[in-house]
Amino acid sequence: MPDNIINNSHSASYIAGSQVYILGDFSTKEMSELVGNLGNYIFSLPQFPVYSLSGKLTSPYNTKNIKNPIIDIFIDSAGGLENALQCLSTLLNIAKSRGAIIRTTVLARAFSCGSLLAIQGTPGFRIMAHDARHMVHFGTSSMIACNPDDIAIRAQQIANQKKIINEKYKTYTKIPENKLEKFIRCESGYLSAPECLEMNMCDWILNEHGKISNIAKKRNQKTK
Repeated sequence: MPDNIINNSHSASYIAGSQVYILGDFSTKEMSELVGNLGNYIFSLPQFPVYSLSGKLTSPYNTKNIKNPIIDIFIDSAGGLENALQCLSTLLNIAKSRGAIIRTTVLARAFSCGSLLAIQGTPGFRIMAHDARHMVHFGTSSMIACNPDDIAIRAQQIANQKKIINEKYKTYTKIPENKLEKFIRCESGYLSAPECLEMNMCDWILNEHGKISNIAKKRNQKTK
């Protein structure tokens, strides 16, 4: 496993060994080199059985008995282009199919595409800093219509994009459907780490003292 930074550019998003840093926008310019290097790294990994969480995981860092390779994704992003996100998501799904564990950590912001990437980490390995935030966000770029003929085309694009985003959140989280619709429609889905934990958008909260816990999730389970 290489320890050096692979990227040669000055992009804010880069890979260093098995650690991937998403510290900028999801854009073609920012992601092109990262996507290529991440793909090369993933296909260099040994093949393992697909990881399945079994038993109680006491910490996402307590992995001494886990043989599967781990790819760390560190996120502080305000979002960006959906196609850039899709490239990363596809590569990470390939990594999962090869038995890798995807451990996501939200350092500060996981907005829009950043949120969608963070929730797609391996269940049990999604972490947030205690003062980090998610933003469930639809975006506005596909809403732009240059002339009347564009309106129907844009409307269908918007409907398709919303369907994809909704399906991702429904698959990976437990955001109530009425709240998800509100977040998507009103662009008001700023969520704290405890709120994300309650809605299964993350699995653990890392506090300022270096302690990691999922107390909110345990409390929620006891009340059911």
